[in-house]
Amino acid sequence: MVREHEKGVSASRRAVAVPSLRKATLILDLVGRRGKLPFSAIQRTLDLPKSTTHQLLKALTDVGALQVQSDGGFILGSKVCELGALGSQQRVIDRVSLGPLDLLAGQSCLPCEITTFEGRHAVVLASASPQGGARSTGGDGRRWPLHRTAAGKALMAFLDEAERQRLIADLDWATRATPQSIASMDALNRELELVRQRGWAFDDREILEDTACIAAPIFDGRNRVVAAVASIGKAEQITPDRHDGLSALVRGAAEAVTQAIRNA
Repeated sequence: MVREHEKGVSASRRAVAVPSLRKATLILDLVGRRGKLPFSAIQRTLDLPKSTTHQLLKALTDVGALQVQSDGGFILGSKVCELGALGSQQRVIDRVSLGPLDLLAGQSCLPCEITTFEGRHAVVLASASPQGGARSTGGDGRRWPLHRTAAGKALMAFLDEAERQRLIADLDWATRATPQSIASMDALNRELELVRQRGWAFDDREILEDTACIAAPIFDGRNRVVAAVASIGKAEQITPDRHDGLSALVRGAAEAVTQAIRNA
């Protein structure tokens, strides 16, 4: 009975959350299209109860989706602008990366991926096999913990110091994917310093016990890290004697995508 009650409460909460999300989306769309609007205009235009409008505006302001001005008007917040820019960047990356990714897969004789940030994870945007046929994941790419993969390390290493430390503090340190997984913030910071020094990252069986990976960062026109390119293989395929040659290929692909982004 208790479990049935909990299921009922959970379903009820979901039922409430979906309409609230729709209303919040309507508010963002309205402010985005019409510019700065006061509370009264938002409430009247969308025909929402005043209490609901208050709650939604507070929630959207708290997460940075809206910003309230000194005159009480609401405009789109920095978080929406940031997400819009990230979405645009990801579409550009998706478009310009397939050629270099396909070339890298053929040169390295290994599967390759392009990844970007998604919260505490690296999400795969595109992939290629040595047999050819680089393709976009269409938003359904695999997600890996940032601190367990070479791609994640390549992404984190070149972030602004304050942003990097905030992200590292928020990572999951309670579980280790394999015995090789980095186990502490200090160890990760040392690893990221090494990544910055040599320009590429290495994952030695840290996410899967039989898999290794080499990755390099991709930058945008403002020299901000926005993605990473990686070659992935069995641990016996990415041995120390291959690191120099393979890292050079991966860095070359990353530089090609970086240049394409800047020219897009």
